[in-house]
Amino acid sequence: MSSDPRDRTRRNVLVTSGTVAALAIAGCLGEDDPGDEGGNDDDYDDEDDYDDEDDYDGNDDDNDETEDHDSEDEEDFDHLGVADEGFVILDRAHDPYEEAAYIHGDHWHGSFPSVPVGDNVSLGASVELEDGEDLELGDEYELRVEVPDDAPEGIVEIDEEEHFHGDHVHVYGEEVGITEVVFLIWHDDHADYRSPPIDVQVVDEDDTDEGDHDEEYVSEFKLLDRAHDPHEEISYIDGDHWHGEDEFPTIPAGDNVSIGAFVEDADGEEIVLGPEYELGVEVAEDAEDGIVEIDDDEDFHGDHVHIYGESAGETEIVFLLIHDDHVDYETPPLTVEVAEE
Repeated sequence: MSSDPRDRTRRNVLVTSGTVAALAIAGCLGEDDPGDEGGNDDDYDDEDDYDDEDDYDGNDDDNDETEDHDSEDEEDFDHLGVADEGFVILDRAHDPYEEAAYIHGDHWHGSFPSVPVGDNVSLGASVELEDGEDLELGDEYELRVEVPDDAPEGIVEIDEEEHFHGDHVHVYGEEVGITEVVFLIWHDDHADYRSPPIDVQVVDEDDTDEGDHDEEYVSEFKLLDRAHDPHEEISYIDGDHWHGEDEFPTIPAGDNVSIGAFVEDADGEEIVLGPEYELGVEVAEDAEDGIVEIDDDEDFHGDHVHIYGESAGETEIVFLLIHDDHVDYETPPLTVEVAEE
C-alpha cells in the first residue's frame, strides 16, 4: 500500500453516512369505546404497535441477522460509524503486523494475502470510528469473516468455532481458485458492521512468490560461524544472491557446523532470534539429497542451527526466518560442501 490509511492528518473531511428514520406509532385510542378509557393492557399492547412497523420489531426472533444479511447484500452495513479509510486489514504474518488492504468509500485499496491451499492466513483489523476513537476488537466486539451468498463456495474454509479469535481470524485455503469474503464486526449475537466484498485467491503452495514481500521485510541477513568467539560473520545476502559463499565452513562428514544469523527488518531494526523468531534451515528444492542431515526437532535452537554432514559432496540449503508456525522469510539457495571424515 503506497499510503497510510491510518494517517488522519491527510484527511480534511470525514464523510459521514447515516439515515435518520422517524418512527410513527400505528394505532390510536378509540374515544367512543369506554373500555379504552382505563388504558387496559389487554386491549392496548405495545407489541401490536411494533407488529405494524416495517423497520422495527420488538420480537428478537423476527428481527434476526438473516434480515440484516438480505439488506446487506445490496449495500454496505454500518451501525458503528466507521471512518472513511478507517477499516484496515492487518496481515499477522509480519511483526509488526503489515497493512494489507483498507476500505475507501465502497471499495478496497490493497489486496488480500494469497492463501496457500491446505494452509491459512491470519488476519487482524484496525478500526477507527468517525469520532476519531479506535475500536478495540476482542471481547465486546469481535472480528469475523464469511463468504457472501453469491460468491464461489469451496475455495476457502471458515469455521466460526475454530477460526474466530476475537481480534483476528484465520482463513483456510480449501481449493485453488478465487472467491470473495466480507469482514464483520460482531457484537453480542449480530453484526454491527459489514465490509464490501474483497477478492481472495487460494494458490498452490509452490506458486506463492515469497520474494515479493521478503525483500521488503528483511533488509539484512548475515550468517555467523559459531565455531569462533566472538562469532564470525561469514556469508551475507545482497539482493537475490549471496556474498562470501566460499566463506561458509566446510562440513565434516559425521560431524556438524553451528550457524547463527544477524537479521534486520525493512526499517533497519534488528530481529532478535530466540523464542519469538527462530532461525531454520532446509535443503533447497531440487538440491542433492543425502549430503547433509537436518532435523528441525533436534537441530533448530532458536538463534542458531546445526547442519550435519551425511556424505561427501555438494548441495544447496536455504535459511528460514520462522515466526509462530510459518516462514516469514526464506533466503536464496546457498551452496555448501561436506568433506570426507
